[in-house]
Formats: sequence, C-alpha cells, structure tokens
Amino acid sequence: MAKKEKKTKKIRHRAKKNVPTVQNNFDYTSGFWRKHFLVIPLFFLLSFVIYYQCIPFNYVLDDQIVIADNEYTKKGVAGLWDIFSTESFEGYFGKQRDLVQGGRYRPLSIMMFAVEHEISPLNYRLNHIVNIFFYSICCLLIYRVLSMFLSDKNSKWFLSVSFLVSLIFLAHPVHVEAVANIKGRDELLAMILGMASLYFAIRYMEKEDWKQLIYLAVIFYLGLLAKENVLTFAAVIPLTLWLWTKKSFKSIKKVIYVLIGVTAIYLVQRYAIIGYLVNTNPFNDVMNNPFAGMEGHEKYATIFYTLLKYLGLSIFPHPLTHDYYPYHIPIMNWAKPSVILSFFAHIVLFVVAVKNTSKRPVISWGILFYLLTISIVSNIVFSVGTFMNERFIFISSLGVVVLLVHLLYERAPKLYGFSKAIPLVILGLIFLAFSARSFVRVPVWENSLTLNTAAVKVSKNSARANSFMATALYQQSLEGNDVEEIMELLKKADFHADRALKVLPGYKNANLMKAGIAGEFHKKGGTDEALFETLKQVGANRPSIGFLTEYPDYMINRGKQEIVTDFYYELGYEVLLLEKRNPKWALNFLNKAYSQRASDPKIRKAIKESYELMGDFNKAKQFE
Repeated sequence: MAKKEKKTKKIRHRAKKNVPTVQNNFDYTSGFWRKHFLVIPLFFLLSFVIYYQCIPFNYVLDDQIVIADNEYTKKGVAGLWDIFSTESFEGYFGKQRDLVQGGRYRPLSIMMFAVEHEISPLNYRLNHIVNIFFYSICCLLIYRVLSMFLSDKNSKWFLSVSFLVSLIFLAHPVHVEAVANIKGRDELLAMILGMASLYFAIRYMEKEDWKQLIYLAVIFYLGLLAKENVLTFAAVIPLTLWLWTKKSFKSIKKVIYVLIGVTAIYLVQRYAIIGYLVNTNPFNDVMNNPFAGMEGHEKYATIFYTLLKYLGLSIFPHPLTHDYYPYHIPIMNWAKPSVILSFFAHIVLFVVAVKNTSKRPVISWGILFYLLTISIVSNIVFSVGTFMNERFIFISSLGVVVLLVHLLYERAPKLYGFSKAIPLVILGLIFLAFSARSFVRVPVWENSLTLNTAAVKVSKNSARANSFMATALYQQSLEGNDVEEIMELLKKADFHADRALKVLPGYKNANLMKAGIAGEFHKKGGTDEALFETLKQVGANRPSIGFLTEYPDYMINRGKQEIVTDFYYELGYEVLLLEKRNPKWALNFLNKAYSQRASDPKIRKAIKESYELMGDFNKAKQFE
C-alpha cells in the first residue's frame, strides 16, 4: 500500500511541471497530415527551389569513395552482402584501412547508392534528386514530431513553433553540404531515422502499445546503420519523454530497455565486422588524425575552440567552407580568450538546461538536444578524423533552431510585452536570409574546382584545401589548348601547392602536385635547373615521391646523365644526409648517382658517410 502511495506522489509531482503532455498535445491523432496537407507540397517546393541547382552536378569529394569508385556500390544489388559485411570504405580501398579512431560502418546509405546504381548506373542526377527528396522528408518529420510536444494547439499551424522551427531548419545554410554533396545521404538518413525513433517512442507513451516498441526498435537499428550519430538518440528519446509526459518513469524504462538492447546488438555487429569499437592505434597522419603530435592540453583547447565555432555557425552561418583540416583550425591553448569563452559558455548552457527542466522545458530540450547530438562528433569521445565539419552539426543544429524560435517567438513577447508579429517578421527575415545564403552556396558544389576555389578563400591555412585547389587547377591545365592560359593555370596551381607545403611540408599530396607542376612547366619550356631545384625541395620533404625518379629517368633517356647524376648526389648528400640526417633515403639516391658515375670520389665519400651514420662500418670501408 505504501509503495502504491509513493508511486502516486511521484506521478503528481511530475504533473506539477505544468507542461504539455503526450496525451493532450497538439494534433496527436493519426489525421495530422489531413489537417496539415499544405505543409507537404510547401516543404517539397522549398527544398527543390533551394537545391535544384545541384541536380546536374557530378560526383565530388567522398562521392568517389562511396559511389563512383566503390566496387561494391558499382555491383548494384549484387554488392549488398559486401556492403553490409565490411567496413564502409573497403569497397573503395580494396581492403579495410583503419584511418580514423572510430572506424566507419555506415552501410545503409551505401546500400541505397547500390540500388540506385542498379536502376541507373552512376546517375548522379538521380542521386541528387533522392537527396533533395529525403531532405524534404526530414523537415516534414521534424515538423510532425515537434508538433507532438512543442506547439500550442490554439495556434494556426503556420504560426506554430513546430512549423517555424522546421521552416528555419529547412533553409539553414549549414545544411548545404549534407544535401548538395551526395555522400551526405548518411546525415539525412540519420536525422530521419533518429526523429522517427522519437516519434514511435512518443506513440508508445500514449497507449503503451507494444507494436510501437517494435517499430522503435527496427527504426532505431536502421538509424544506427545509417550513421553512428544516431546513438545519441538513445539519450535524446528518454530526455524528451521525461520532459513532456506525465506518466511514471516505469513506462519510460521500457523504451530505454529497447534502446539499450538495440544499441548492444548494433555494437556487437559492428565489432564483429570491423574488429573494434574504438581504434586504439589510428593513423598519425594529421589528415586523418588532426591531433597527432599535440599535447593533451592543446587538443582539448582546440576542441573547445571548434565547439564555439559550431555554436556560432548554428546561429550565424558565415563564413562557410567544406574544409576545416589542418591548419584552418589553428592549434589552440587555454590562454586564448575564445577557448575560455567556449568552455564557460558550454557550462552555462548545461546549467541553464538543468535548471529549466520544470519551468521551461523547451529551453532545456533545445540545449540538451544540441549538446547530446554534438557530443559524438566533438572529438571529445574519440577522434572523428578532422577538427570539424559543417555536416557534423546537421542534426544538432535543430536544438539551436528550437531555442532561437522559442526565445524570439514565445519568450520575448511575454517578457517585454510586445506583439508576436514583431518576432514573426524577424523570423521571416531570418528564413529569407538563410534561404538566399543556401541558394548561393549550392553552386559551390558543382565540381572540384568550384568547391576548392570557394574553400581557399575561407580556409587559407588548410593544407588540404590548397593542395586540392592545386590539383583541380593542374587537371584543368592538362585539358587546355591555349599555352598562355595553361601557364596561368600552372602558376596558380603552384601558388596553392606552395601554400599547402608552408602549412605541412611533408604533406604527400602537396608534394606530388609540386613535382607534377614542375614537370609541366619543364615540358612548356622551363629549364632543367628549375625542374631539379623543385625536385630537391620535394625530395627534402617527401623522398618517397615517385616523380623523383620518373623525371630523372626521362631526362637520362634524353641524354642528360650528367645533370641527373648531379641531382641525385645533391639530393642524397647535401639535402637528405647533411640537412635531414636521413641516411637510408640518402643512400637510395646516392646509389643511383653511383650507378651513373662510380669513379666519382665525392659520391663514394657521400655513400661512405651514409653507411657510417647508419653504423654499418664494413659497408663504409668498401667506399674508401
């Protein structure tokens, strides 16, 4: 009896929250879309108007990895077993390459690309249309789910918080990467399936129908197969139920058990396929592990700096870039004001969220949704392979938009006593500004050249952006016919290769481009001296580059053995041995010089010194 009385008190205590509930909320019934059918064509139309420009755009960036150059995808339906039974990029690399700490197992979007390939091979137009379609579905689902617990049932649907939030979300410029880049399908599916999971959890709380738990389990599992980000909904869903229902925690526990069970199944499956949950020995290449070489305090200072940028872009999405690689994001320390500001801002947000769970649950939900969903891509839990990316906040930006609309449209009029018409106009202007910014941003994704041209204007200190820009210009020069135009393209490519090498001297791609550009200059009338001077520079940074022997072999075939021998000697002895103290690679080039001029005493002396530095004195004596 005492136990029953205690339970009754608990339910009454939650009823004191004075918040909307699942049972009596705005348009909970199954006839929701009959009453709001105009939203469907509106959202599809707006999505198409903003994104239709990308339909004829070919594959760029990781589209090559998951579609154009992925052998499993190009098998169509026949490749589905391989897609689901291997690490997600194995179809591109030919084997599993554990490049990032968390690994990649995201078969659902790749499965869809395979099916689309089966229908129409390498049809990027079809891929783009499907992306736009799913973005519309995503925004409609957000509207539906938010209507279940955020909207005032006395308001017109087009004046409801859920509609205004969905509208701003649809127009948000930070989402362009997820929609216009075909590979962003995984982000779209993750959001759709995450919100659908929340929908079925709320449906279960209405009548405690066990069928809704089955739907929840299936949808949540598919969401995890879309992208790991959906794991955060295992916290978002109970949080939402706790904030918005008057029912006892016992009902919520059943939902939690389902989420935990599905998560366990997924993690076991993931471990069985890729061999780990978190890779304890990731690549130390900064392009896959940007924190390589950093002290611990630098790493977390840099992480908090990126968290501040994420928050800023969610509110004011400018400037935008697809490239946040080293060192567009600089290495930070805890003496930087921006780092300190970020640290305390996030603490304040969390405290505000906790304090407002009873009085202002919308504020709590918006903040905690943002913090929970961004946690998995923040680099705090594990490294995601880059400092940050705009597509990483595709899901979490919803929390910020909810907060923005609620504070402007609901809280401000109550606090300051003005009409809701004023914030409505402000939100309308935000929607128009966001839409225009997104519309202008979409053409950037047309091809590698347009993408990197836009990126290097913002990501000036990114070695990757500059190297990719050099590559795009170099490729364009190979397709040209006008000599002056070709030379101008090569000069621009060389400029960006140099800029990349200034940031990361050992960056392989940038060194490849530097050597390749030098070769093209030489073909267009450049001097031998200029070519070999550049090759020495490349050899100092990256002696394994194939061009360092390919170009000299070409010159030998043209009867220029002497200059090639001198190059091998200077690179091996003066650069790699004396400057870099790298006797192994020094010998690689000195032996080539020796094969051309075995009697040269300075070459023999250089080889001798190399062996001595390696501690092989017997070998050294042979060259006395």
